[in-house]
Amino acid sequence: MLFRDRCDGIRITGQHALNALMPYMMRGRNESAVYYEKEINIENALAYLKTINTSQTSKKDQDRFTLFGLIMTVALRTISLYPQLNRFIHRRALYQRKHICFSYIVKQEFTIDAPEVNAKIYLEPEDSFSSINARMSDAILEARIHGEGEGERFAGIFHKIPGGKAVLMTIYRLLDSINLAPWSLLRMDPLYTSIYFANLGSLGLDAPFHHLYEWGTASIFVAIGKAFSKELWHGGTRTRQRYIDIKITLDERIADGFIFSQAASTFYRLISRPELLDLSLEDLRKALA
Repeated sequence: MLFRDRCDGIRITGQHALNALMPYMMRGRNESAVYYEKEINIENALAYLKTINTSQTSKKDQDRFTLFGLIMTVALRTISLYPQLNRFIHRRALYQRKHICFSYIVKQEFTIDAPEVNAKIYLEPEDSFSSINARMSDAILEARIHGEGEGERFAGIFHKIPGGKAVLMTIYRLLDSINLAPWSLLRMDPLYTSIYFANLGSLGLDAPFHHLYEWGTASIFVAIGKAFSKELWHGGTRTRQRYIDIKITLDERIADGFIFSQAASTFYRLISRPELLDLSLEDLRKALA
């Protein structure tokens, strides 16, 4: 590589020898992918959402707090507590991402012919559930109004030029390979992101295990399935509890198994106890210790 650091990441040095060798042993993200599945009880999360939605003054649908917004807030808290998750491999080198950003798909309308639009939001570790939910809602509303995101609008210009896509992608790959891809491009590309989400539950679908993209720098893909009920017995009493199935695909080269296991436990606990999201990041760190 011509330059060690990138506009979106800082190269990490001083790794353990085995960790430094892993990108040479496993060259692609899908070759390095590990898969994690968890059924998570959402009864407390739904009660929490009902309480805050009931207390808010706005009655607009786009202002309502959603389960997807809560999950994204939980993901932000988790990645802020474990910044090793916000890393990526590029040309056999490990980088710490300079920003926290999430990408997700928005269906413009729930019809067969309606396009899917990429949305991408940038966040700060201390962002609240309220600010995250508002930013998500704004991005979803804009995508549904315009039918395309910023990345699609840029790509559309070259799509209209004969051979434009091939020229664009060739130059893009070359600049990226030497760490000179401009921030103006990476900023809007949805695959240069901390986590890519697929909220399939909003379409009434179960969550699949999704592949990682070799293009871009996304090291984690989270698929969220539809809610379902399970019958449980507790103290001789039968109850029905609501759950969601979350499936995660991640690049194991970015961190070790202990960090992944701790982060997975934190992710689960925060969805199960959403009131913890009201704490500051430092107080949350103490509460989870």
